[in-house]
Parts: sequence; structure tokens; C-alpha cells
Amino acid sequence: MRRTYRMLYRLGITPWNHLGIPAPLAAVVEGPPRLPTGQAVDLGCGTGEQARYLARHGWSVTGVDYTPEAIAAARRQDPTGRVTWRVADVTESATVDPDGILTATVTLMLDNGCLHGIPRPVRLGWGATVNTLAAPDAVLLVRAAPRRHRALGPGGINSPDLTALLGDRWHPAAMLHPGWYRYIRV
Repeated sequence: MRRTYRMLYRLGITPWNHLGIPAPLAAVVEGPPRLPTGQAVDLGCGTGEQARYLARHGWSVTGVDYTPEAIAAARRQDPTGRVTWRVADVTESATVDPDGILTATVTLMLDNGCLHGIPRPVRLGWGATVNTLAAPDAVLLVRAAPRRHRALGPGGINSPDLTALLGDRWHPAAMLHPGWYRYIRV
């Protein structure tokens, strides 16, 4: 999948990069009830639309994507440098937070379609990254396609698999938007 995404970014074919802020993200940012601003991380940020949205609303944001072309585009669209952009693998927390500055400080984590494309054997690394970065009471928003067998595109993930991946440090919260999951760190 990595090669595919890099090639598609180079060609400018990014059907997942649609304009607009997802309703679940707008709900936690603009409320009511809204989260107090703090540290946010956008895992698999792509060209960074949601990361820039968070920064405009007062959040301190780090946008992470393993595709250099996506991060380069995100930086071009953020001329004031309000977001920290990082080319990193979300399954390796040391690349996401190389200085340890984000460890246990992130109060909002967003994954808008990243996890469901990560191969199953390395998803534990994504869970470790989320658990390393999350502050107590952090909110995690995940958009994921349901698990599929033998299909092109992302493999998907189901709610029980996501809950198991996060472990007992997270509790699922009600989410009214199809395909979105919300968890609260305990």
C-alpha cells in the first residue's frame, strides 16, 4: 500500500483527500460540549486539512504521515507553520515523537482513514503509538472502513478488533456517525 499511496500522491490522484471537516471532529472541537484546546496529533494526516483546522481553533498540532509527498503538500498549505509536520510511520512511536515531547500529553488524536489501511501484522505498533502519546482522558477519533476480505484498497477494521488493539486503557464512547469510532482514555 505504501508504494501505491506514494505513486498516487505524485500523480495528484487523492480521492481520500476530500475537502471538508468531518462532523465527529467538528463536534469535539466546536461542541457543545467541546474539548478544551490542548495537544493534538493527526495520524495519517495526508495533506493536513484537519490538522490545519485544529490549529485554527487553538490546538497545538502535530500532523504525521509516512508519505513525504503528502507532508510536503501540507507544509505548502501552512505557510505560517502553525502545525508541526512530520514524515513518520504511525506504527513506530519513536518516529512520531522522536524527542519524547508528546509522550502522555496528547488530549486529542485523530485517525481519519489511516489505521484501516495498515497491514494487520503491524497494527500493534499503531496501538502502541496511540497509548504512548495519550494523556489521561484523551479522546481518540478513528474513521475506518469495516473489515473486508480479498478486496482492493484498505483491509478495514471492525469495532471489536479496534477495541482489542487499544487495550483496557480506552473505553468506547457513543458515536453517531457511521464509520467513526470514539474512545476515551482512562
